[in-house]
Amino acid sequence: MRKFYNHAWMQIIVALCTFSFMACQEFTIDSQPEGPLKIEVDALAAYTVLATSPSNVVFNVSSNTPWKITSDKQWCKPTPAMSAASSLVSEIVVSFDANTDKKARTATLSIQAEGIEGTKLVTITQASKEDLVVIPNDELVVAMGGTISFSIISNKPWRVIPSTQFVGNIDKMEGQGNEDGTKETINIIVPENPAGKRSGTITVKTDYQEYSFTVTQEGIVLEQEDPSESGTIDFGWSELEKTIKIRANKAWKATVPEEYAEWIKTEEVSGSELKITLKPNSRLVTRNGQVLLSMKEFVPGFEGVLLDLTQAPQFDLGSVIVDEETGNVKIIKGSTIVSKFLFRKGHLSVDFEDVNFAGTSCLLFNMTALSGMANTNFYFRLRSSPDCAFVTGGTGFKWAEKKFVLTTEQVKAVRKLELFVEDDPALPGKLLLRVLLDGVEKTFIKATDNGYVTDPDNNPGQRINIKLDPAIDGEYCIIKNVTYESLD
Repeated sequence: MRKFYNHAWMQIIVALCTFSFMACQEFTIDSQPEGPLKIEVDALAAYTVLATSPSNVVFNVSSNTPWKITSDKQWCKPTPAMSAASSLVSEIVVSFDANTDKKARTATLSIQAEGIEGTKLVTITQASKEDLVVIPNDELVVAMGGTISFSIISNKPWRVIPSTQFVGNIDKMEGQGNEDGTKETINIIVPENPAGKRSGTITVKTDYQEYSFTVTQEGIVLEQEDPSESGTIDFGWSELEKTIKIRANKAWKATVPEEYAEWIKTEEVSGSELKITLKPNSRLVTRNGQVLLSMKEFVPGFEGVLLDLTQAPQFDLGSVIVDEETGNVKIIKGSTIVSKFLFRKGHLSVDFEDVNFAGTSCLLFNMTALSGMANTNFYFRLRSSPDCAFVTGGTGFKWAEKKFVLTTEQVKAVRKLELFVEDDPALPGKLLLRVLLDGVEKTFIKATDNGYVTDPDNNPGQRINIKLDPAIDGEYCIIKNVTYESLD
């Protein structure tokens, strides 16, 4: 009995397996359902792609019968181009080569399915290579204005964008472009310019390119004629006057900004010349100034023209520390300041920002004789130990010495030192040498002779040498100005 049941169960199991196999085989066959043949394509009728780096076109094909896609142009490539044996449904990717021509081009995709009449057509247009050529107007427009022209060659739609109002009166602001290279002429009406020279920018743009050029219109003419390469008027240390030529088309005037008025003076010599006069440079570094040229009659929108000038210092500097912002000079151990001019009868004035030395450190003013000449000379030592000393010597002055005592605090408080070599009011033909600190006379020496007059060949004057000698490391003084006024 048990054998009978086992045999029965085996038959049932075999029957189930056979049924499952047949069911699977029938499902595979039905994957291509019977019924009317059809194909569905979700592509648009037409596409447009770029000339350079064009994006792919993607669409789907669904069919129950084999199909294929053909392209009439090699630069347009559909993938896949036919249905696969395993599936009649596909995503189609159409890729393109770059268009290097200056004309647009068109390709047509033809989609056909077996057993179905008719063809699905897809048109793809690829833009031409971008080509924008602008022939600018680079001539200077006269002040009275007028019409100027420039040209555009473009195979794409373009538009013109002006940067400012005076170049905004344009007869054609946009165009469609063309593929045959035809040049289009654009006109700009520029109005009269009542102010200074002005410039505006014209920009021509397509969707992918742009080109800009500048239109410059002459206006009021007011400028230095034949300026230097640097554009500045440079005065040497001994130059105190220059006459420059001015080019102008209206009456002009020159003024000096208030911050420079103390040392710069101007005078209009004629309608085309300006004389600039400077005081000697009291700074120990090059100083900068300006002169403003403007019209005598007010002109709206014209602010004038600034002339920049420089004036070299009257001293040579060695190992000093210069404050670039203020122009002050810090003298430390090893620093030297030597005049480019010769001190004769005159007045030397030194303004200090700070004096920070004590004891044996000494600020020495040494008016030394020129090499090979036994001429007059003198020096002054500013110090607190052992004392201040004013000494003369050489031909004319003879030897003499005057001393006075200052404390360290008094030395550090000094802000102005003055040395005078001048005619002695009590002794005609003789000289008087004086030392003043902060406006107070400290000592004087009467010279026995005026060597500058009695022996001029040996007494052309002295160089001014300023230094800390002797000096202690870390001690210093800061000088703002050194002014020399000749009394000859």
